[in-house]
Amino acid sequence: MNNDNLPAPSDAMRREMAESAVAKAREAYERYAHAGEQALNAFEASMAQAFEGWKQVAGSTREAATQLTDSNVAGARKAREQWESAGARLYNAFEDNASHMLFAMREIGHRMLVASDTNVRASLDFAEQLASTSDPREMLQLQVSFMQDQSRRITDQVVDLHQTTSRLAREAAIRAETR
Repeated sequence: MNNDNLPAPSDAMRREMAESAVAKAREAYERYAHAGEQALNAFEASMAQAFEGWKQVAGSTREAATQLTDSNVAGARKAREQWESAGARLYNAFEDNASHMLFAMREIGHRMLVASDTNVRASLDFAEQLASTSDPREMLQLQVSFMQDQSRRITDQVVDLHQTTSRLAREAAIRAETR
């Protein structure tokens, strides 16, 4: 249904509407990115609390073992020392592995968030530029340029993520071999 009685919006009005829409999208994304940062910080805090809980559990187990074996004869004292030594090695290995795992997860998560943020911001910048174009030729050139840049950007990000995960896996394997 075409109504020819309605006035057509001017190019300036269409451009202004598009720029306003892009500005609102950018503002919404900023809030989203901030919420994502808060979620990541909350995750890290909860993992740190869980880790502290495991440390307390492991420590209380050691204390219980000490109390039990103290009441035994001298031969049990040697067994207790061996038990404590093995428990300490196990606890230290757990603590070391957990901290390395958390570091690796944080590094990968951070790189993915940075890549995502970079891509969204580039898309918003592109939308702003597109909204201010005045002719189809300029619009097409802008789109081609954006697609080329985005293609390079995503390739670089995938390569970076692959190199990071490979490096972290190698470091974990080396730590496992040295034990």
